Amino acid sequence: MSSYQQSIRNRVFVHQQIPYVFNWNIEHHKQKVFQLNPYRSEFVLLGKYFNRIYQGKIPNNLFNSKSLPRVSRFKITGIKSIFINHFAKKLIREGKIEYFDSNSNLPQYARKVHANFKNDGIGQKPGHGPVLKYILIKDKDSVAIEIPIWKRVGKNSITGHIDLIQIQHNTVKVIDYKPEGNFMFSLPQVATYGLLLKSVLNIENLKCLSFNEYAAWEFDPNILLTDIKDYLISHNVKERLWENYAIL
Repeated sequence: MSSYQQSIRNRVFVHQQIPYVFNWNIEHHKQKVFQLNPYRSEFVLLGKYFNRIYQGKIPNNLFNSKSLPRVSRFKITGIKSIFINHFAKKLIREGKIEYFDSNSNLPQYARKVHANFKNDGIGQKPGHGPVLKYILIKDKDSVAIEIPIWKRVGKNSITGHIDLIQIQHNTVKVIDYKPEGNFMFSLPQVATYGLLLKSVLNIENLKCLSFNEYAAWEFDPNILLTDIKDYLISHNVKERLWENYAIL
C-alpha cells in the first residue's frame, strides 16, 4: 500500500443522487493533534467527528430528504451586484473580511490543477473534486474534504457538505471553492457552515474562507449575523432563511 493510500481515508455518500466523496487525510490531522496547542482538544473532537463520518454514521435520511433546507441554497438575492461589490470593499477596508491575492496558497493550488488539466490535454476545466483532492494531498494544513454537516434545530433539520477543512496554527478553517467568483453572494452558505460546525463541535476559534483561482476571502462566520444582517435589512431583504438555523 502506498503512503498516499495509508494516509487517506475515504467514504462515498450519495445524497439526492449526487455522489460526495469524503476524504480524510489522517497524517495531516495527526500532525496537528500532536503539536502543542491550546486548541488541541478541539482538533481531537474534529478527528472524532471525521471518524464517525468515515464509519458512515450519519443520518442519510436527512441528507436525502427533499423537504429539508440545504446550506448550499443560502445565498444573497434581491440586491444588484454593484451594491454587493461596494459593500464587500467596505468590509475589506474595515478589516472584517481579509483579502488574499492570487499569490496566496489556495488560488495557486487551484491554478496548478487547471494547468495540469490543460497540459494533459483534458478538454474541460477541473471540477471541485480534482481541485479539493489536490489541496488535501499537497497542503499540510488541509485535513478533510467533502465533509457532511447536519444539525437538528427544534423540529427541523438542516444539512450540507463542506468543501474543505483546514487546521492552521490555532484556527479551524471552513473553506468553500467558488470558481464562479461572487463570493459575497454565497457568503451566507459558507458562514452557515462555519456556525454549524462551531455549534455541533463547540469549536471556539474558527474562520471561514472562500477562494477561486485568483483570490481568497477570509472572515469570521458571525459576520453573517451582524454586518451582513444589518446590510440586508437596510435593503429590505426579508429572505434570510439561514437565520433560523445559524444562530448558536
